[in-house]
Amino acid sequence: MNSVIVCGSLAIDTLCSYDGSFADYEEQFPTTGLNISLQLKGMHTGFGGCGMNIAYGLLKLGINPLPITVAGRNYAEQYEAHLKQLGMDTRYIVVDQDYEHSATCIIYSDQDGNQITAFHSGAARSSKRLSADQIEEIAEVEIAILAPEDAPIMIRQAKDLNRHGLSVIFDPGQGLSAFSKEEIRTLLSLSQYVVVNSHEWEILRTNSELSAEEIIDTHLVIVTRGEDGVEVYQRSEPPIFVEAAPCEQIIDPTGCGDAFRAGYIFGMLRKQSVRGCAELGCLLAVRNLAQLDSQLYEITAAELLELQSKTYNDGS
Repeated sequence: MNSVIVCGSLAIDTLCSYDGSFADYEEQFPTTGLNISLQLKGMHTGFGGCGMNIAYGLLKLGINPLPITVAGRNYAEQYEAHLKQLGMDTRYIVVDQDYEHSATCIIYSDQDGNQITAFHSGAARSSKRLSADQIEEIAEVEIAILAPEDAPIMIRQAKDLNRHGLSVIFDPGQGLSAFSKEEIRTLLSLSQYVVVNSHEWEILRTNSELSAEEIIDTHLVIVTRGEDGVEVYQRSEPPIFVEAAPCEQIIDPTGCGDAFRAGYIFGMLRKQSVRGCAELGCLLAVRNLAQLDSQLYEITAAELLELQSKTYNDGS
């Protein structure tokens, strides 16, 4: 079984569903100073965190994820049993007793899949996080992903991973807007892959003061565009476009980007083409989209590969 290091948050999610459209709400009740009052049709507490969502997807596909993260005291009563039941390797999850809460994410989703997200980092900022040097099977690992966290944490981890010669995927997430030019350029210098959504791709170029061509010259760049599919850019090659996989049921978009990343990494480990990796990512994202919880969908490697053949039929 291949092992993948997953650096990223472990969070307890509160998912709230709004039976309407945020756009319609804004039209009917113009916001003043972001003063909004939503009547929710549902609320659900689940297991999340970008790092752990990616690890979950990899585990379901027969990959051995090695999550490096920090949790608070509430991990023992609210999260640990879930991971043990899954068979997740939790040796590198540190519980910092100085923090009551693990990272916490509260997400409000409307009927169109738009979201409002509030995030509290909790124990994720702890200095007790382990380094790649402490991974016993580090010699067997080929790929590591830096899922979204604060820039100083990601830089420290990237330097550790770089010393071991690992291929590193830089996945900055929504917090990218707070990264300085120097922080972004440092993380780019320590990674070989970049995965962002279309909005983050714009921020990455603006805040780094680098052109798309300059970034693509040294990185394989994956840009997800939701229902508009995925574009992959690589040096001296025309862009590759992959359509989004068809979705019969949309329940909640939370964690879809993380599922995409797990599917893409699975494709990398199976030595699929760049196009094939993006197809697998799209298919896993859709599987997640049809569930209320980002760590609830079920799938096997064989099923995902069969879906790829049926959906895209290009022999990737």
